[in-house]
Amino acid sequence: MPARATRLINADRAGLAALCLLLALSVSVRVQDYGNPAPPEPASAAAVDLGDGVVLPRAEAVRRLVWTGTCPLPVTADFVEPSPHGTDTSLAAPRDPNDRVVYVYRGWALEGPRAVTQLSVLYFMRRTGAVLGISGAATRHELAVKLVVPAGCDASPEDAMAALRRIRG
Repeated sequence: MPARATRLINADRAGLAALCLLLALSVSVRVQDYGNPAPPEPASAAAVDLGDGVVLPRAEAVRRLVWTGTCPLPVTADFVEPSPHGTDTSLAAPRDPNDRVVYVYRGWALEGPRAVTQLSVLYFMRRTGAVLGISGAATRHELAVKLVVPAGCDASPEDAMAALRRIRG
């Protein structure tokens, strides 16, 4: 029995040494990453692509009221970060609980109770593809458009985005 206990103690020491080496490696990689300044964001990070060739400067990406021909009330358009850790200043409940909330991100219109989760998944898929080199470069500062369509309005997200493009265009 004592020989077996000695082997376990040696295995424990080897495991502890391996964990310590991994910790030291992890800390050194993080120090190296945070010590280097982040590369500058591309020029496209300073703009929001609304589709159909319409680009909005990021400085002008503020809440807008969009009038569509089919709604008696305007559609509210907010620009939000698609990341779950991003800032969304429009988290307050809509003025009417029957209002529809639609997120538009890179051509996708996400609607329903799981829209925020779907938006986060799309964002992380895009970022992962960029890191792995599968897709083009993804910027950390991309924005999605959050549309709040008033209750009783039959406007589609495409109609609201077309009206938003006309405001900008």
